[in-house]
Amino acid sequence: MIKEKEPTTKTHGVMFHHFHNEQHPTGQGSISGEQFSSMLDWLEDRYSILSPGEYTRKLVASTLRPTDICLTFDDALLCQSDIAAPIMKKRNLQAFFFVYSSPFIGNPDFLEIYRHFRNTEYSSMEDFYSDFFLAARQLLQGVYDAAHAEYKSLDYLKDFPFYTEGDRWFRYLRDRCLGKDRYEEIMAMLMKAKDFDPASVLRKLWMNDRSVQGLIADGHTVGLHSFSHPTTLHLLDRQSQDDEYSKNYRHVSEIIGTNPTTMSHPCGNYNKDTLEILDSKGVSIGFRSNMGVKEIKSNLEVPREDHSNILKEMFK
Repeated sequence: MIKEKEPTTKTHGVMFHHFHNEQHPTGQGSISGEQFSSMLDWLEDRYSILSPGEYTRKLVASTLRPTDICLTFDDALLCQSDIAAPIMKKRNLQAFFFVYSSPFIGNPDFLEIYRHFRNTEYSSMEDFYSDFFLAARQLLQGVYDAAHAEYKSLDYLKDFPFYTEGDRWFRYLRDRCLGKDRYEEIMAMLMKAKDFDPASVLRKLWMNDRSVQGLIADGHTVGLHSFSHPTTLHLLDRQSQDDEYSKNYRHVSEIIGTNPTTMSHPCGNYNKDTLEILDSKGVSIGFRSNMGVKEIKSNLEVPREDHSNILKEMFK
């Protein structure tokens, strides 16, 4: 049974995803190694960056200070092990890395492939959104305008201030209106129009078993992030959620040689069933994808600050 604890204020994780250099293209939200180093300097001046083990122990013991933070990386992206990991090694810093499994068996969710397509085949996100919204309008017909009216009545994704208006409307369409099949239909059409081959980028986007084991050798902690990275995991029934984490658990266990006890929620989405499933598997710490909670009431709901927000704060 999940135990609530006395609220712990302010302490949080810092969330990273994408990095760029000569091998990994610049994209929306990506940062360079130099920016990452500057960000670590900025964080170390203001916080105590704890190792995953120390952060978890203090969280469980309710002894975290407001200035205690940790570093976290989602999605097992190759750019993380190529760019961020060597920088942390030089600084003797360790972090959490959260892995979703389907890319490792050659059957990835297309989330990252779509992102790579947007960033490399369009001159700007606005150009991509122009094509995408036009295709969605044609597919949804009269439903499109009704969906947009409903969207405008909501403060959708208010806990993610780094998203643009286009980002929010795109995610609302994708996750609330189109559904998986129609969304993939639109993306397949757009990729065909650009003569983009998804298979050409598979080896460029994600780590492999050896990459993850290299992280373990450097003292990092590897945890769960679901099997296929559904963007709306909280809308799945309990059995489907259990399948997602059971398959992810088996896969990560095989790579790291022990039972994983850490995780982060894909896109920050979860519900009561999710927390009970994770608790039953012995997961001791879980991370949200935003700072939407001011107090940590459950060890499976630790808030995180996105690096994009920190980057803005650094240049105020």
